[in-house]
Amino acid sequence: MLERTSPVLPVSLIIVSDYLTADGDAELRRSLRAYAQDTRGVPAEIVIMLPSGRASESGPTSKNEHASAIEAELAGKAYLCPSVIVATHDSDESSQLKDAALSYCRHDLVAVVEADCLPGPRWLAALYETVEKNPKLDAVSGRTSYGEESMMKRVMSLLDRGFIERRNRLGQIIHASNNGALYRRSVLEQYRFEADHGPFISSHLRQHAMLRDGVAMELAAQAVSIHAYEGLGFIWDVRRNKGYQFARMLLRRKRRFSRLGLAVRAVATSFKENRQTAQAVGNEFCRWTDWPLFWAMMLLVRIPEFAGALAAGDPAAFKASTHYR
Repeated sequence: MLERTSPVLPVSLIIVSDYLTADGDAELRRSLRAYAQDTRGVPAEIVIMLPSGRASESGPTSKNEHASAIEAELAGKAYLCPSVIVATHDSDESSQLKDAALSYCRHDLVAVVEADCLPGPRWLAALYETVEKNPKLDAVSGRTSYGEESMMKRVMSLLDRGFIERRNRLGQIIHASNNGALYRRSVLEQYRFEADHGPFISSHLRQHAMLRDGVAMELAAQAVSIHAYEGLGFIWDVRRNKGYQFARMLLRRKRRFSRLGLAVRAVATSFKENRQTAQAVGNEFCRWTDWPLFWAMMLLVRIPEFAGALAAGDPAAFKASTHYR
């Protein structure tokens, strides 16, 4: 039996896994092992939240049975943190799973992550140290990346994930990561995700509420997690969701747009966000040789965004067409 030597941090860690497939389970195991074996600090407890109520893609086993199998697999493994809880919730939305997991947490600091994001060394310790140094902070995000081993991954990390690191004119961080951040528990209790919107829009709505109320956010860029990257089909789905997100947010303002006008406006809004992000933090993600590809992808990603924005009038059909939950 292995002896635990890592310091135990007074943090509850929520890991959400909404892909009950062999690949999803492998991601969950890798992620759990990385958090539980980090020599710089492990969470005092881990809450693994899985969806329930429908059959798994990997076979006839129900999701509740799937969760029980995972719990049995983890039981008694000495390398894990002091406490591991496996729970289920009757929703297939990752945002709702995160909210449901909060009731199982016993600590005032709660980290929220997704299983398809693999943390680097001292990820949790870096976030915890940032909060400890500044008790006025309410949320601290880490850096999410697709990795640095290829030009495309660096470019798409900036386009898809860099906005988390952009600051406003006052030098304040204005986003909290949806898949890798540490929060005060009180913040998570107050700012719940709205259901039935999908992860992009529910996160956008929560972010607006947090900014309106002056929630203090910060970034710990040294806390890096690597998001799973699945090639061009994955990029297409992410950017369709971005276009859909911006279009739906425009519709919520009660303004009237033609379907085409709405799509154009949504894509222009996304382009502006990417341009501002590149100006602010581009050199944190890209090398000088990456910029030609960046500007090419800056234009090409507008195609799936435009397609997603055109679908904003039919949320049910859009949800059925995307892997994102």
